[in-house]
Amino acid sequence: MRETQAIIERIRRVADGVQQIDLAVDAALAQLEPGQSLFAAPFVPPDQITWEPYLRAQWIPVDILPGRVVVEVETRHIGGLYNPGDVVSLLSPVGRPIPLRGKIYHMLLIAEDMLPTPFVYLARKLIGGGVEVTLVMGGRATKYPLELLPPEVEIIHSETDWKWPDQVDTLTWADQVLILAPVQTNFEAYRRLYDAINQLRHQSIPDHYVAGMYYPRLACGSGACLACMISSKKQLLACTDGPAIDLKRLNF
Repeated sequence: MRETQAIIERIRRVADGVQQIDLAVDAALAQLEPGQSLFAAPFVPPDQITWEPYLRAQWIPVDILPGRVVVEVETRHIGGLYNPGDVVSLLSPVGRPIPLRGKIYHMLLIAEDMLPTPFVYLARKLIGGGVEVTLVMGGRATKYPLELLPPEVEIIHSETDWKWPDQVDTLTWADQVLILAPVQTNFEAYRRLYDAINQLRHQSIPDHYVAGMYYPRLACGSGACLACMISSKKQLLACTDGPAIDLKRLNF
């Protein structure tokens, strides 16, 4: 990771408790890939400039344009009140790009009880490359404004138990699957869906076919503190090996 600065150009409320922030950035940040994020220093009030919090906030890009990165954050995770013109210290990149399985034609994204923010930039890039994208939304994910997604994305609403219409056909059709669930429930959720896919594929799931997305509260973002370790067959960290972790590597 390297430290840089960005200027906040615009802030807009896009949903209840959700903001998008336009950042003017240097050319290096414009090279971020889907899955990589920014580590932003929290806001410090002018009368407390001698106080510098240690923990940063993870900001997830939803669009990248020349000289500009658009991030989407929940207001409870921003860390303070920002205004246009503010200069923000950023560490980047956090995480690895989401690994794609060579030439894919159909991508299945599943967001259960989490806003699908981590999928937005990926969907933009995939659709731009001619890939068909389906997004299954359940629980809290259904509150996400659909107008923030590329219009080409097919939307399916799921039930609370990870069931949705034509589930078998959808899982069979997909060339790759990404799953997103809250930290407190993702182990069980990922295990259940992995078992379902394993049965459909007769115990023969290819590498990187199905990955779980991991977004715990990060402390260092660089792999130094080991606080974001994932239960796996070998040591994996959400900050340096994630956010997309091949579910074949986990200890279910």
